[in-house]
Amino acid sequence: MNRIIVLFIFVILVLSACAPNKPAVTSAAPGTVKFTKFPVLEYHLIGRPEGRWQRTPENFAKDIEWLYENGYFPVNLRDLLAGFKGLPKGKIPVVLTFDDSSSGQFRYLPDGQIDPESAAGILKAFHDKHPTEWPLRATFFPLIETSAPDRNLFGQKGLEAKKLRQLAVWGMEIGTHTYSHDRLDKISAAAAARSIGRSIDTLTKYVSREIVSISLPQGFYPADLSVLNRFKLVAEVAGGFNPVKFDPLHIKRIQAIDSEWQKFFGRKTFVIY
Repeated sequence: MNRIIVLFIFVILVLSACAPNKPAVTSAAPGTVKFTKFPVLEYHLIGRPEGRWQRTPENFAKDIEWLYENGYFPVNLRDLLAGFKGLPKGKIPVVLTFDDSSSGQFRYLPDGQIDPESAAGILKAFHDKHPTEWPLRATFFPLIETSAPDRNLFGQKGLEAKKLRQLAVWGMEIGTHTYSHDRLDKISAAAAARSIGRSIDTLTKYVSREIVSISLPQGFYPADLSVLNRFKLVAEVAGGFNPVKFDPLHIKRIQAIDSEWQKFFGRKTFVIY
């Protein structure tokens, strides 16, 4: 009998360890949900084929649909500073973040229309379909000058200002990812401050709102943390969900790839390559 009890306890522990790390939700008043943690999703390239750092337009659209159907509500990273003020009852906040500013995130077609297969086009179309339930909120962390032209302010030279201003008009947030994707742990404090400063100087030519968020290239902090004093929010590259009482200088993120969707959300996806 003792062996049976021990075996039963062992099975329970194994099943618990293997259970997906879903956002914890507790009961509240009828028709409401009280969340205890929330996700900040991390996207890079939007294009084909599906890959480690690239999400297809089809899968990105499925991600948004899944979040909508499962009670999530999009907010900007900076909105977290207000303590979830204005979050509709029964909703769980989700922050969509985009690193590296590739053209797949925001692309104009030759006729001047927004590419419906770019992240901006997909988000706009979904918002138009659900104007109240899915506001246009996301946080973009652009690069300014790198050896990959397609990742310099969303590619498409000459349209940088138009894109940044359109994102701001929609209500999305612009943060910084440094000037040239500089690893802050590999350069001096002076060089790190210069890279960040040049990025902000460039971005604020096009957007008037103060830049309060930074996404750390590859997730590395500078040795001299005073370099980050000008920011109110610092995004890492991994870590899972954030608790309601989150650390604004250590924002965890979940990379929006299939293995992470399964690990943290228990979501079975059907990848379109």
